[in-house]
Amino acid sequence: MKEVSLINYIQKARNAEHFQLYSSLFALATPELAEKYGLTTYRNVFATAFENENRAYLANQSYTLTSVVNEKDALCDRRFRAFDLAIQSKQLSDAADEAAAASRLAYAMKPYKGAPNKPQAENIAMVKDMVELFEEQYATDVETLGLTTQLANLKQVVEEFETALYGRADERLARVSVDNMSTIRPKVDAAFADFAKLFSACYLVAAYIDNDSEKAAELEEVIDSMNARILYYHDTLARRGIGTVSGTDTGGDEPTPEPVTPEITAVYQKEGGDPENPNRIERGEQTGVKYQGFTLKGADGTLEHVIGLVNDQDYIEWIKPETISNVTETSCEFTMVPDLTEGQYKVRIETYDGGSPLVIEYPEPITLW
Repeated sequence: MKEVSLINYIQKARNAEHFQLYSSLFALATPELAEKYGLTTYRNVFATAFENENRAYLANQSYTLTSVVNEKDALCDRRFRAFDLAIQSKQLSDAADEAAAASRLAYAMKPYKGAPNKPQAENIAMVKDMVELFEEQYATDVETLGLTTQLANLKQVVEEFETALYGRADERLARVSVDNMSTIRPKVDAAFADFAKLFSACYLVAAYIDNDSEKAAELEEVIDSMNARILYYHDTLARRGIGTVSGTDTGGDEPTPEPVTPEITAVYQKEGGDPENPNRIERGEQTGVKYQGFTLKGADGTLEHVIGLVNDQDYIEWIKPETISNVTETSCEFTMVPDLTEGQYKVRIETYDGGSPLVIEYPEPITLW
C-alpha cells in the first residue's frame, strides 16, 4: 500500500535543506490535483505556510549594506586620523601663522580624539560635530594649514557612512518584520504532514475501496515523486552523519526528538562578576555566553559579525572574531569590548547555521561598566 513517507530528523535540517525539500514537494501538490481530490483547503494551508517560509528564507539573507558600512567606517577613521596628524605636524611649522593656527585647531580637536574607537553611531555624531565646528569657527585656520580639501573629504565620507548605516538599519527592520525561520518551519512541517496523510488516504480509497485504477495510478505517481524527494533529503542528511543513507532509518522505536528552540540562555562575566547581578559585566573582561539550538558560524565561515552588542539606538558593535574562543555547540567566550560606552546593551547573535542567517537576542539587557 502506497503512502507518502515520513520525513525524519526535520529539526536537524539546515534552513537551506528544509526550504529545498518543501519547495520540491510544494511543486508536486498542484492546485488542480488538490481540487480534484477535495484537498484544496489543506493544500491552501500548506501553500500559506510555505509562502511564509519562502519570504523568511529570502529575507534572511545577509545584510547587503554591511560591507559598505564597514568600508565607510574604515575610510572615515583613516581620514579623521590623517586630518588630526596633519594638524599635529603643523604645530612644528617654522611659520608663526601656521604654528598658531595648528595650535588652535589641536585644542579644538581634543574633545573628538576618541571618535574612531566609539560605536558607529557615536563615531558619526562626533565627526560630524567636529566638521561643523571647524567649518563655522575655524575655517580660516583650516585654510591657513592647507587642509580645506581634507576637511571636505572627511565631511563627505562621514555623510556616506551615516547614509549606509541608516540604510542597514532600514534593511534590518524589514528583515525582522518577517517570520523568523525558526518559528515558521514547524508550521510548514505540520501543514505538509496533514496534506500528505490525506493524500495517502485518497490513494487507499481509490485503489482498495473504489477500485478506480485510473485515479489510483495518478495518485501513486505523485506519491512516488514525493517519496523520491524525501529520499533525496534523507540522503543529504546522511552525508552529514544524520540518519542513514537511502532513508532506510525510519525512526524505528526511537522517539522523534523535540525541536530545540534557538535561544541565548545566559550571558555573564567569567571571573569577578556579581552573582546577584550576572548581567552586569565589566568592560575588557572575559564574558561567557550559553545558547542552544544553533552553532556559531559567520557568513564566510568565520566568526566575523556573529556576536554583536546593540545599543538603545539599535546600532551594533561587533565582537572581534579573534577575541571569541572556546566555541562549542552550546557555549562560547569573548572579551568584552574594553572601550565601549558604559550603559545597557542587548546581546545579539547572527549565525549562518544552515546557510542563511538566524538572528537571536538575549532577552535581558546587559549593563557594561
